[in-house]
Amino acid sequence: MNLPVNNVVAKQTGGLPAAAPVLHCEIARDPRQVLALQEAWQRLQGQGGRDNQGFQTLQWNLAWMNAFLGADAGDSVRFEPCVVLVRDGHDGTPLLLWPLMRESYPLGMSVISSMSDPFAQYGDVITTLSGTELQAALELALQTLKQEQADLVRLRFVREDAAIAPFLQQHFMKSCEDCTAPWLDLTGFASLEELDGRFNREQRRRRRKIRKKIRQQLGAEPTLRLMQGVAEIRAAIGVILDCKRQWLKHKGLVSRALFDGHTEAFLLALAEAMPPWTADAGADDATPRLVLSVMEAQGRQLSWEIGFRYRGRHYAYITAHLPELTHLSLGRLHMDLLQKRTWQDGMRVYDLLVPDAPHKRTWSSHKTPVSGYYLPLSRRGRLLGQAYLNHLRPFMRKVYHRMPPQLRRMLRLSDMMEHEHSAH
Repeated sequence: MNLPVNNVVAKQTGGLPAAAPVLHCEIARDPRQVLALQEAWQRLQGQGGRDNQGFQTLQWNLAWMNAFLGADAGDSVRFEPCVVLVRDGHDGTPLLLWPLMRESYPLGMSVISSMSDPFAQYGDVITTLSGTELQAALELALQTLKQEQADLVRLRFVREDAAIAPFLQQHFMKSCEDCTAPWLDLTGFASLEELDGRFNREQRRRRRKIRKKIRQQLGAEPTLRLMQGVAEIRAAIGVILDCKRQWLKHKGLVSRALFDGHTEAFLLALAEAMPPWTADAGADDATPRLVLSVMEAQGRQLSWEIGFRYRGRHYAYITAHLPELTHLSLGRLHMDLLQKRTWQDGMRVYDLLVPDAPHKRTWSSHKTPVSGYYLPLSRRGRLLGQAYLNHLRPFMRKVYHRMPPQLRRMLRLSDMMEHEHSAH
């Protein structure tokens, strides 16, 4: 099926020669049109994909589409793809892909955001361009987006080192959503002993104590392995989500992504779209690969991490443990074992993702600034950006996080969120 094409010549900038190349921009607005972009998407992913663009990969976004826009997605009317592709106007070569979506809200509000938000942790474009050529392509993409009759473009969690960051800083408004993304640089360690040596004496003593408690209570030394069989991975996903949701409820915490009724379907689709990571996968593999790790003792599964690897970066996406064993600090030991395994597998970065929570600081060596951006496209969009994103939402989050866990549990916000999604 032919996609709608906007035959617009990119505006020249001062740094471009007089005969600037002609660029064409097209937008895929339904799943069939997105599927027609697979070859161009894969090509850009292979030629221009960066290691911090795992959430912009074809596999990630197709999994989201299958869960939220497939035949079984009851509230799919809320979402619509809005994937922007810029091509060379002469030979059709794909140059830039911006995976976005449109979400409909009450009172006719329409917001364009990163495809799969809030599941995606970073926003960016995939492109082979740089410098003034990238600037021209993004200007054309934005000009085309402004014709979409939306109220607001909202982009959360854009890393300072994202390809699109300089453009957003110039053309968009910054929302009050600044944070940092913690990550561990694995390239600075020549051995596992050096990796372990980054901890101080007290931290190493604490890990030995966790191991001892597990041996005493469960009768065996804990071990870590990566699940390989698709059937085992699919069976584990429901258990992991259930344990994570129990832990969040106990803490009085909420998560739009984790309490969404489509989350399990999305993770199952991800297990189909991403092949499991194996030892023969190179560190620079342009295909994202699923990594579901489990820590066990005496054959009993104790804790898990759902992650994936892309171009040498390990994304630590969802962690969970058996709620009845929270007192054993299973997450600490699991992270320790998995970071060592990630180093052994030749990865360069272990990415703990946003936000920079206190418990992540022990496990990271660097922090990358992350910002939110928005661009109003209507009067309602200006009101939403200025009143909600810059004032009301930051105030509500501050109040929420200052509440003691007991009060948050009394509010039962997670139950309200589950009911809202089940109603859809």
